[in-house]
Amino acid sequence: MRRWCRNGLCLLAIGLLLVGAVVKAQQVYLLGTGYAPRDAALYDALTASGFQVTLGVPYRDFNGSQNLSQYQVVVLVGAGNYDDMPPAGQDRLREWVRNGGGLVTLEWSIWATGEVNRFLILRALFPAVYDGSTRYRPSIQYRRLVSDPVLDRGLAPIFTLGEGHESSLRAKPGAVRYYASDYPNSETGVIGWTYQNGRVISLSVAPGYALDPMPQSLTFRQLFANAVQWAANLTCTPSVGDVNRNGCVDDADLLEVLFAFGTTGISDADVNCDGVVDDADLLEVLFHFGNGC
Repeated sequence: MRRWCRNGLCLLAIGLLLVGAVVKAQQVYLLGTGYAPRDAALYDALTASGFQVTLGVPYRDFNGSQNLSQYQVVVLVGAGNYDDMPPAGQDRLREWVRNGGGLVTLEWSIWATGEVNRFLILRALFPAVYDGSTRYRPSIQYRRLVSDPVLDRGLAPIFTLGEGHESSLRAKPGAVRYYASDYPNSETGVIGWTYQNGRVISLSVAPGYALDPMPQSLTFRQLFANAVQWAANLTCTPSVGDVNRNGCVDDADLLEVLFAFGTTGISDADVNCDGVVDDADLLEVLFHFGNGC
């Protein structure tokens, strides 16, 4: 370290290695299912993973008038019934994804396209089609097919999600099957693709009821969070302590790490690009403090 931090910032940084700091996170718009306990369970699963979540209108009321400009990802769960999103809302969401937004869907969304002919506009975004079979399963197992540094974070190559609804999905040409399910005669558990400038990722599962254990499962929460992070389509390049990349590792870089401390996912403050802003990032800034100044 070529010079000591000014104004006691390094001492503050060392203190926060122990106690943490105020965090900021990516913005997620969770379309409601129309069933408050289920919405609350999914909201809690996302906020527990560090995202800033807005519980939006039920998807059947999303008419395109809602402003999505502050969000990186929209989550469309569906509801396992005959409701549909208004065409104006589907148009708006499709355009938002075309322009770089990320969309995450759970089982009911693709089920509705095939079983009850819903989402006539949005279905073009989905990376899979419904393969004609759905059931409530007491145990669901996924197996990794294609490795991805974001989707794989915190997950074993084979893991169990617990009970929930699942549909058999078939990949569209050009989509990537990241995980396979043990659903009989199915090929897909997690599947994603790039849609123009945005990303869409779909899971074959969805929590069934308010007390369904899936939203409380740590494994499901990790997978759900990884899917949201993947859809955000952010990249990370190691910065060797120069967080703001102005050529000088100084107090400004240290502050960025301090205010993002504890954040998961990809961000400028994740100096070493390991997916979390933590003591390792603070130590790297401290070690290189003064370089280039």
